[in-house]
Amino acid sequence: MPDHSPDGGHRASVWLWSLLGLFAACVPCALLVVEKLGSTLSPVPLVLAVLAALAGYVLAVRAVVGERFGQYPRRSRILVWSAAAVLFLGSVAVLLAFRPPPPPLTRMSGARDVAVAGFAAEGGRQDRQVLNDVAATFAHDMAARIPTATAVRSYAGAASLPLAQLTDTRSGALERKTARFADETNAEIVVGGLVSEDQAGQTTLRPAVYVRADQIPDSPELTGWFLGAPVLVARGWESARARAQLTGELTRQIGTLAQFVDALDTWRNGSPAEAGRILARLLDAERQAGAGGFVPPDLVRLFHGHALEDQASGESGPGREKLLAAARADYLAIGPDSPAGRRAALSLQGNTYRRAIGPTHSCKPGTVRATDLAQVSKALRALAADPGITELGRIKATANLAQVEQCRITARLVKDNGTVERAVAAVRAAPDLTGSADLRAFAESIAAVNAAGRGDLATAVNRIRDAIAHGQEPVQRAVWHGLLASWSLARCDLATGRTAQQDALTQLTAAERAGRADSARVRRYEQAFVTELRRAEERCGTSRGHGQ
Repeated sequence: MPDHSPDGGHRASVWLWSLLGLFAACVPCALLVVEKLGSTLSPVPLVLAVLAALAGYVLAVRAVVGERFGQYPRRSRILVWSAAAVLFLGSVAVLLAFRPPPPPLTRMSGARDVAVAGFAAEGGRQDRQVLNDVAATFAHDMAARIPTATAVRSYAGAASLPLAQLTDTRSGALERKTARFADETNAEIVVGGLVSEDQAGQTTLRPAVYVRADQIPDSPELTGWFLGAPVLVARGWESARARAQLTGELTRQIGTLAQFVDALDTWRNGSPAEAGRILARLLDAERQAGAGGFVPPDLVRLFHGHALEDQASGESGPGREKLLAAARADYLAIGPDSPAGRRAALSLQGNTYRRAIGPTHSCKPGTVRATDLAQVSKALRALAADPGITELGRIKATANLAQVEQCRITARLVKDNGTVERAVAAVRAAPDLTGSADLRAFAESIAAVNAAGRGDLATAVNRIRDAIAHGQEPVQRAVWHGLLASWSLARCDLATGRTAQQDALTQLTAAERAGRADSARVRRYEQAFVTELRRAEERCGTSRGHGQ
């Protein structure tokens, strides 16, 4: 007869829950063992395995409940189901918590390295392994064609970048993941692409290049992916011959990419004039060939314009105006429908602002073009809210809006209505992206000027110190040190003023050696500092060391 004693019921209960617990843990534990042995599962197989385990577990619990608890009240059966669910969810949580992390990506050690992230299929009709094979072959061929100072490595299969988003207007996830990928691999340029196949079997590949935010001095908004001209394969690339044809065409275009990488490296190392010449040669070659290479012509135009503007920062007079006009022509040559169109629109507003304020950068009343500044302010408001531009581009547009509005306030064209403060707050609250630190420093400098305009020199000094602590560009830091000196001397903090003046001259001297400032500008700063310090000493007394 059945054992209805309390001890018998207790033993059955212990046996039941032990069996359920063992069943709940066996599949996740098996998955952990598999992964510990080195066969890391991708998310899809892992989810399928967990769902299969859940289905078996539900059937087992259902059988046990029907056999052991069929005569019990409904509430008791619900409690059993709840406890069983907790057991299974707990085991899955253990699986996710103790999954081994993916192996780190191989880090390249050079300053001009290229990472091939792989190719993605539009519509999902391409074999993933075939795509990875093409990427690996392309990386191998590229390494043999470009200068030995540049390393090339394929990360196809190891990198999980959502490259299918390359044609999306909102590709924030792709941009963020690529930025992390570039940081982890130390690649200066990331190469990828989109593959599509039509009904007739023709295959088209659109190559794409990604530029890191920290590669471009003072222009982090240029970061991101740029799609190149499509490469057509008359037949599908299931055959080795078709794949060889495709990789051969890509390899033929590698020379353009190598020169582009060389230009970026030259620019980053403080030679914008030489970088501009390299980019100009690329544009000439594109015009002669009549077709785009691996690097889109609009991308070359965009960077060529910024290199010219970087040169203009170290010039004055007609030379400055000529460089700014040439940069403007580059931006205007990029159509609004181009993948680089919105970046060009943002760059065009920066160019208009520089032309509107002239070489003195003072924004004093009567020295600026009021109509141009109003037009730039309106355009930047639209760009700051444009979802089609990159996240870093929207941050740059917001920071530039603060700059333009502060200039209009200083020039007494408008009253301070809080726009500057709101724009700076938006930049401070923006996500922490590669390249955003420089924009935050820039926004803090605008906040400092705004505070000084209100007569709050203590806040102005604090804000400009924050900007100096995070800024890197020498000419910009020279200006900020000069502001710190002026405001400190106004507060009779002569010690800080003297130190800040010397720091400003040190930054300008470094910029002059790098070709980013001319000697006339250094002399103007020296003369202005001597006069400013003498007046402060006469007003405050030479013994005053700290502001009150």
